[in-house]
Amino acid sequence: MKSRILIIEDEFNLADMIKDWFEEKGVSVEIRTDGNEGYACALSGDYDAIILDVMLPGMDGFSILKMLKANNVETPVLMLTARSELRDKLKGFKDGACDYLTKPFAIEELDARVNVMLMRYGADRRGTKSDENHLEYEDLILDVGGHILRCKEKRIQLSQKEAKLMEYFMKNHNQVLSKEQITIAIWGADCDAEYNHEEVYISFLRKKLKYLGTDVRIETVRGAGYYLKETTDK
Repeated sequence: MKSRILIIEDEFNLADMIKDWFEEKGVSVEIRTDGNEGYACALSGDYDAIILDVMLPGMDGFSILKMLKANNVETPVLMLTARSELRDKLKGFKDGACDYLTKPFAIEELDARVNVMLMRYGADRRGTKSDENHLEYEDLILDVGGHILRCKEKRIQLSQKEAKLMEYFMKNHNQVLSKEQITIAIWGADCDAEYNHEEVYISFLRKKLKYLGTDVRIETVRGAGYYLKETTDK
């Protein structure tokens, strides 16, 4: 079955260029240039991904995103905007966007980011098991309350922040998580933490994963973020 993408973008030439790119790859694409019309289409939930502009006639992208989430539409959304301010990106993530791309952009980067969303949609958190106190992914078990990470016979104590970060990665495995997303999830939207805080904690977790001897790794995607994956590469 073909993947379906909805583009809500009032710059028709840009939307048409994106449409041509994805259709050449066998993806079914629809375009809406008005916010109200775009929202009405997105509300159906019939799409695998939505590319959503922020500045739109009728209804802006942030409002569309909030309305979709209020109506329990879980289609992943990538936001496009000419704005580059961090507060706008944080607002988009807080409202439920999966990713954010600033104009102008390379179509290859948009392609890569959308492909990540398409791979996740429908599979989402498949492979992760959880109950009230434990979270499992591949050969890892996280004791959420006790902050203990286990792999087979080995176990290691995590700090509160390390445990929270590991839980976030495990619940969103195989999804590229941007630094902005991690900031909101671990430190909060209003936190002034610098991004190198994340790099420090990710370094801590990588060392502990190495100690446990797990096949699970935290991988870096240059310019995009981090993701948790199982690999047999040692």
